[in-house]
Formats: sequence, structure tokens, C-alpha cells
Amino acid sequence: MGKKKKHIQTDKERQFQEEAARKRKELAAARRLKRVKDAWWLVGFACALFALSLGFTVWTVARMHNFETNYLTVSGTVSDYKVHHGSATTGHYSRTTYTLVISYTVGGREYEFSDTVAYRARPTDMIGTTTEIYVNPLNPEKAKKVTTADDPSIVSAIIFPFSAIIYTLGVLLLLQEKGSSFVKRLFRIWLPVFLWCATSVLLFWIGLPDNRFSAVFTRVEGAIGYAVVGGVALIAILIDGIISKKNR
Repeated sequence: MGKKKKHIQTDKERQFQEEAARKRKELAAARRLKRVKDAWWLVGFACALFALSLGFTVWTVARMHNFETNYLTVSGTVSDYKVHHGSATTGHYSRTTYTLVISYTVGGREYEFSDTVAYRARPTDMIGTTTEIYVNPLNPEKAKKVTTADDPSIVSAIIFPFSAIIYTLGVLLLLQEKGSSFVKRLFRIWLPVFLWCATSVLLFWIGLPDNRFSAVFTRVEGAIGYAVVGGVALIAILIDGIISKKNR
């Protein structure tokens, strides 16, 4: 049996193969460019959310500093609660909520105000309990519960984790294109997230000039949220480091 004759590639076949290879490279480059654009879009969106959370953090610091320096801190007593019925929607009423009525005394005169925090369950067990409140010395009728005065910090602590997650996804996509390593993830993702959490807690402390650092977590509820996210970042550093070491 004779040997099979070797096929000699024609110029037309070679041009066809070169054109197919070029198109594959262009398609791969276009896909890579799209991934990079998507990654930067995620990072940009994360930065916008971060700026929003920063705004609420600054608002908290300014607000708490004003309360701490210009208001009286007195003890109030939960004397009653108010019932709030939601408006009728789609043929039924939304769930009933309750807010506390707090009584307090300033200059020998008694006052009361209704807190803004809504409870789903009837807070009968809170009647008679005491709580710290801020009172305007120039207008004692104006008061705010200490744990309600930091509402912007709670909003900030809710927004920031979303910005951190979106930022992490965006940077991971960028590192996937440029080459990822534990050191790069450490300095571009985990440490920035942790350091900002720590910075935010310290910023909240500025709003409490006459208090110890521990007061941040009792007077600013949002600080707890940042502490949790910071703890998650530390755990991520530990896990990422262990996995990276095992894969070497």
C-alpha cells in the first residue's frame, strides 16, 4: 500500500486560517475589554455607595458631637407607647407599629416626647424602664433618645457592606485579568475594607468628645455594623492566606 500523499497548504487555505485566528484573537480581546469595563463599572458603583455611606458617617459625627456638647444628657422613663396604623393599601392595612413615649424631668418640670423608633410588637415590657436621652437646654421640650440620635450611622453601616461586596467583586475581576495573588488581594481588597471600618469607628468617636472609646459601641449602633464587617475582612485575610499557602 502506497504512502499517503502529503497535503500542501495553498495560499488560500493559509489566508483562511490566519483570518480565523485573527478573528478569534479579536473576539477574545473584545471579551477581555468587556470584562475590564464591567469590573471598573462595579468599582465605580462601589465608590458611589462608599461616598454615600461616608456622608451618613459624617452626618452622624456632626450630629452626635452637637448632642454631646450642646444638649443635656438625662435619664428618661418609658411611660407609655403610641400605636400607629398603616394606611390602607391593596385592600388591607399594613402592619401596626408602636413607638415609645418617654417622660423626663428638667429643672423640676416634667416633659415627655415620642421616640421615632418603630416596634413591631407591643412594647409593654418596656414600660417603666429607664433610658438616656438628650435634651435641648434652651428648649427642654426638644429631646432625643440617645440610641435614636445615631440613626444616620445605622444607614451608613447598612450601605457600606454593599459597597464593600461590589468593590471586592470588581477588583477580583480586574485581578483575574492582570494576575491575582494573595499579596495583591491583601493590599487591594481586604486591608482597604478593614482599615476603612476601623477609621469609621474612630470617626464616630470624634462625635463623642467626652467619652471613652467603649462608648462608641453603646451610643453609636452603626459602629457595631462596621466592627462586624471589619471582623469579616480579617477572617477573609486569614482564610485567603491559608488557602494561598496550601496552593503553593
